Amino acid sequence: MSRARTREAVKAVDTLMPAEDVMLATGIASRTSLDRYMAAGWFPMYVEVGPRRSNGRLGKICWLKSEVDAWILARVAARQAVTTPLAAFNGAA
Repeated sequence: MSRARTREAVKAVDTLMPAEDVMLATGIASRTSLDRYMAAGWFPMYVEVGPRRSNGRLGKICWLKSEVDAWILARVAARQAVTTPLAAFNGAA
């Protein structure tokens, strides 16, 4: 692969975020909450980036930054679509 194509491939790769960074970026307080949100289909699924442990449990997992960012933007859009009580009170609705 040429250097130019290698650089293009690197640019196309998404950034991986560990759970701690995801929780900090989203305000989700715990891994348990993340697991519940994923199980409910309300939050993006993780990517396995490490081998499974000898007991069969997951190894290192991360989330795609683009998917976490999209989730955050969707929450903002949903908030903006709802008229707040204060806006209605002030006659903005």
